[in-house]
Amino acid sequence: MNEYPKNKYAVWFGRVVWVGILANFALALPTLLLPDEMLAMFSLPSASPSMWPSFAALLLILVSLFYIPAAHPLRYRPVAWLAVMARLAGVTFFCIFHRDYIMFGLFDLVFFIPECTLLLLTIREAEKTVRGGAVGRDIAEATPGTNLPPWGARKQPARLAATAIVVVIIGAGLTYYEFFRTVPPPYFASEEEHFLYGSIGTESTAGVPYWIWLVLPRIFPDKLPYPGGYESLGIVAQEGRELPVGFSKQTIGIDRVGINCAFCHTATYRAHPGDKPVFVPAAPGHTTSPQDYLRFLFACASDPRFNSSTIMDEIGKNYNLSFLDKLTYRFALIPFTRFTLLQQQKQYQQYGWMNSNPRWGNGRIDPFNPVKYRVLNQPVDGSIGNSDMVPLWNLAAHAGYSFHWDGLNTNLQEVVISSAIGDGTPPEWVDQDWKKSATQSSLKRIMHYISYVQPPKFPFPVDATLASRGKQIYTEQCAQCHSIGGARTGHVEPLENPMLQTDRHRIDMWTQNAATAYNNYGSGHYWQLTHFVKQNGYVNVPLEGLWLRGPYLHNGSVPTLADLLQDPGQRPKLFYRGYDVLDPEKVGFVSQGGEAERIGFRYDTGVAGNSNAGHLWGTTLKSDDKRAMIEYLKTL
Repeated sequence: MNEYPKNKYAVWFGRVVWVGILANFALALPTLLLPDEMLAMFSLPSASPSMWPSFAALLLILVSLFYIPAAHPLRYRPVAWLAVMARLAGVTFFCIFHRDYIMFGLFDLVFFIPECTLLLLTIREAEKTVRGGAVGRDIAEATPGTNLPPWGARKQPARLAATAIVVVIIGAGLTYYEFFRTVPPPYFASEEEHFLYGSIGTESTAGVPYWIWLVLPRIFPDKLPYPGGYESLGIVAQEGRELPVGFSKQTIGIDRVGINCAFCHTATYRAHPGDKPVFVPAAPGHTTSPQDYLRFLFACASDPRFNSSTIMDEIGKNYNLSFLDKLTYRFALIPFTRFTLLQQQKQYQQYGWMNSNPRWGNGRIDPFNPVKYRVLNQPVDGSIGNSDMVPLWNLAAHAGYSFHWDGLNTNLQEVVISSAIGDGTPPEWVDQDWKKSATQSSLKRIMHYISYVQPPKFPFPVDATLASRGKQIYTEQCAQCHSIGGARTGHVEPLENPMLQTDRHRIDMWTQNAATAYNNYGSGHYWQLTHFVKQNGYVNVPLEGLWLRGPYLHNGSVPTLADLLQDPGQRPKLFYRGYDVLDPEKVGFVSQGGEAERIGFRYDTGVAGNSNAGHLWGTTLKSDDKRAMIEYLKTL
C-alpha cells in the first residue's frame, strides 16, 4: 500500500528522484571505470589525470545514495530539499563557472525543474490537508490516508534526516579539505626564480601527489637508468632546493607537484668533467628526458610494489602524515594515482601512441602530438614530431618572427598560453591567471622574463683575430637568415629549397586540421588563439647563445657546429646526447666516450625522424674559413 496515496505530487516527486538516481548511476559507473572514453564519447575536453573525473563519478554515486530518503518528501522533507538544491548546485557549477562541461549542468537542470516544482506542490497539498487535531504536528503525520504514529515516534525520522544532513555536510567538508581546498602557490619575487619554480597551474589536473612523487625513486630505483633519483632522467636540480628545476608545488587539498616551462628550458654545462654544473635558465634543456620521466611513472604504476602499504611505509620514513592525510593517501590518492597512470599508459589517445614511435631521448620532445591527441582530440596518425628543445631568451627581439621549429605560430602570447596548456594547465586556470596584473600573473611574468633574459657568454677564451675574420664570412654567408634584422631571419624556409632539405617528419606532424582546432580552442575564454598555421618548412632561427644549443638542426641530429659544416655524408651517424661537458673546439657537447655513453641517449640518424641530412650552407667552405666561422659563432 502506498504510504501517501492521497498526495499525488509526493508520489511523482519520488518517482522523479528515483529516475534521477538511476540516471546518476548510469552516468557515473562507466565514468568511474572509463573516464577518458566517456569524455571523448560526449566530445568533452579531456581531463588529466583521469583520476579526477573518476573521483567525481565516485562522489556522484555516494551523493546519489543520500538521495534515496528524498524519495519520501513528506517524511524526509529536509533531505528532499537537499536533493533539489544539489541539482541546482550542479546547474550553477557547470552552466556558469565551467561551461566546457555544460552538458552536466543541463543534465542536472532536467531533474531540478520537475523536482523543485513537484516538491513545492507536494508541500502545498500537504498543508491544505492538515487537520485541526494535527496542528503543530509533522506534515507526514497529518497527511490523509496515513496512520498517525504515536507522538514520540515522529522524532525518529527527523533525527535520521538531521543525521543524514550532518553526515553529508561533514563528508562534503572533508572532501573539499582533502581534495579541493586551494592554497595560492609560493610567490617568487625574482622572475628567474619564478621561471624555475613557479606554478603555471599544472598541479590541479596533471600533478602528482607530493609524497607519492617524492618516494617513487626510492622504492623503484630499478626503473631508473642509473642511480641518482630523478636526476638520472636528466632532470636538473640545484643544491638546497626542495624540488628540481622545472617542478612546482601547490596545495590543492593535498600538496601536488606539477611541471613548468623550466622543465624543458633550463640547461647545465661544465667546462670540465670534475666541475660543478652551471645552471642556465631559458636555455634548451639538452639533458632532460620528458618521455623517460613519463615512462618512469608508468613503470612504477605497473609494478605490484605500487600499493598503499609499500608507499605509506616509505612516506612514513620521511614524514608523519596526519591521520586524515594517511586515510586519504592510503584509500584514495595511491589507488587513484596508480589507476590514472596505467590508464594514461594504455590508452592510445593518451600516451599509448608513443609505444610505436621512436624514442625522444635526452634534450628532445615531441611537443605537439600530445596536444593534437589529448587536447585537440585529433585522430592518432602515426606522425613523428621529435624535436630538439629550443631556447627562450631575447624573445622581445623576435617580434614578428615565427616561433617553434616549423613556424606554426607568430604570436608570443599565444605561444606562452598554448605551451602551458600543452604542459597540462587547465584553460580555466589560464582565464583566471591572464586577468591578473603583469606582476601577479604567472604566465605574464614568464613572458616578460623570456622576452629580455640574455644568453650567457662562451666560457672559454676566444681568438679575437680569428673571430673577426669569421664574422666577415658569417655576414656574407649566414646573416640574412640568422642575424636579428636579417632579410630572412625568423621566416620559414621552404623545405623544397635544395640547400635545406632536412628531415621532414616534424613538418608532416602538424596538420591544417590541428591548426584550425587550436585556433578554435580559446573560444569562450578570456584569451584567444588565432595565429596557429600550417607551414611547409623550417624557421631560419636567430642564433643567440648558439654554443649552448647543441646538438643542432631541428631534430638535434648533428652533435657540434664543426659537424654541421661538414657534408651530410661525413656527419656522425651515431652519437650520445645528454652529457653536459662542453666541447670548446667543435662547439657543442661531448658526445662520445665512456661517460657520454653511460649518461646519454644513443642517437641513431638511421631511425625515422632522426636524419642528419640537409642544411648545406657552409659545408663547401675551406677548412680555415670553417674554423674562423666557428670561432665567431662562439661569440653569439
